[in-house]
Amino acid sequence: MSLLLRQPSFTYQMASVEQRDLVPDEKILSAIFPGATDIKLTSCCNIISNTFDTCTFSIHLEIAPLSGYPKDLLVRLETSGSRLATVAALQRLGHAQLPNLIPSVLDVGTTTTADGTPVEYSVTAYCTGTITLEDVWDTLGQPHQLESVDSVVHAMEKLQKLDRNSEDVSRSLTGTPYVLNNGASDCMQSVRTSIGGPKLGYFPDVKQFLGGILRASNLKSPNCTLSEIDDGIVLVSAFEDIGRVEFTRSDLDNLQHHVVFCHNDLEPRNILVREISSAEGKSPQYELAAIIDWEMAGFFPFAYEYGLKDTVLGSSNLSFSWYSLFKERTSHLLPRAEYHTKLIKALKIVDESKKRSMTRNVGIRFQAKWVGREDVEKSLDLRRGWVRKAGAKPPGRFTKADQANLELEVLKELGYL
Repeated sequence: MSLLLRQPSFTYQMASVEQRDLVPDEKILSAIFPGATDIKLTSCCNIISNTFDTCTFSIHLEIAPLSGYPKDLLVRLETSGSRLATVAALQRLGHAQLPNLIPSVLDVGTTTTADGTPVEYSVTAYCTGTITLEDVWDTLGQPHQLESVDSVVHAMEKLQKLDRNSEDVSRSLTGTPYVLNNGASDCMQSVRTSIGGPKLGYFPDVKQFLGGILRASNLKSPNCTLSEIDDGIVLVSAFEDIGRVEFTRSDLDNLQHHVVFCHNDLEPRNILVREISSAEGKSPQYELAAIIDWEMAGFFPFAYEYGLKDTVLGSSNLSFSWYSLFKERTSHLLPRAEYHTKLIKALKIVDESKKRSMTRNVGIRFQAKWVGREDVEKSLDLRRGWVRKAGAKPPGRFTKADQANLELEVLKELGYL
């Protein structure tokens, strides 16, 4: 579930929201909370984020709206079809492993807006008394930063122990694209052979998974090709200097056997913490409270989650210290075999080829400038990813004002302002 809690919430006001944005209405609320007449749009619903086809809002009540529900709730709306039900199923899987860290999913279903638009919804417990790790990360000393990362890594280790072929997992995923019988008697076969998730898609094997990564680059004229060779497949960039990577059939089979449950977006904005102590004259200390935003989760080789970190540094993650600690503390979860390194290289090839072709993209230009500001470069060791340049000193904290100024600089350079 996407819980963009890094964005400030504001009280629902019909006039302040553009008509094109998805918002809750009385019809939606009555369908989600039948009989709960005390839920009012103007006094109870706080929109956290919304777009044309998504909306996340919180509800805070003095009395629980339904039996078994807490008084503070988070609701997600989507017009995307059936994706949200699978996101909820994956979050429930995570909650079963980490009941104290992953918010419980209370309900998921479908309804329509007042104008007849079909929407999916999910309802989860709202994490009261928490803030995002992003809000406090730069205020923490290095020992506390390390403790925070290790808490997340410990949670990851538990998630990766989920046996995706077990009856419990199969039962939890029944009705999702992971468990589709197609007339077969063994519904678990789909779980055993599926790779992917709601964001990227679902694939029966690693070869098709790699093809899905290519399609997700969203280029009209792809700048990489994936072709069969005698003993496997080869991924080749259209740019000679970016290179190529070959996977033998043995590589593909081995990656297939190393698929685990991954979140894929473990950045400080998706990690909630709670203050545990604030001694006089000392900085506050925090403990891990929740892991949120499960829309990118699924079953993948961990090399995918590990390599994905390299592609989003400077875009969805603007903290090099978080990135470097995460890579360091999760390296033991990445097996040493070469085929895992090949998957990281494949992600690098697709990402660099895409960015080479999109020179006027605001996000890509912003990312390049951020990388320059941080004085980081790609290590020759693919597993290390980005490293600080030799002799470079860490720049000062990258603030919200710095981000806004850098965005403005890019827009001016591209002639949009």
